[in-house]
Amino acid sequence: MSYQVELSRQAETDIRKIYTYIREHGPADPKAWKKGLASKLAHLEQFPEACSLALENDFTPQEIRQTFYGPFRILFTIREPFVFVATVRHAARLELKPDELDKLL
Repeated sequence: MSYQVELSRQAETDIRKIYTYIREHGPADPKAWKKGLASKLAHLEQFPEACSLALENDFTPQEIRQTFYGPFRILFTIREPFVFVATVRHAARLELKPDELDKLL
């Protein structure tokens, strides 16, 4: 089955902030980073179930999965025919709390 990837407002904001940070402070090329992220998100169109369950999965009745792009964790849920990306966060950040999850999902 093929899925359509949708980004939450939070995920869009996260991506913009990461892009801006890389452009202003990082040694990496922000356009290359964004292109790689788009490729990673496109992979979710075909194989979202291949990704592991996130730590946050224990806090919600919805299944929360994760994939990684560099040091960033992409948290998403599958709502056929969609893959809904809730947030893109640095992997070093603490896991989301249940109330934070509720706001994103």
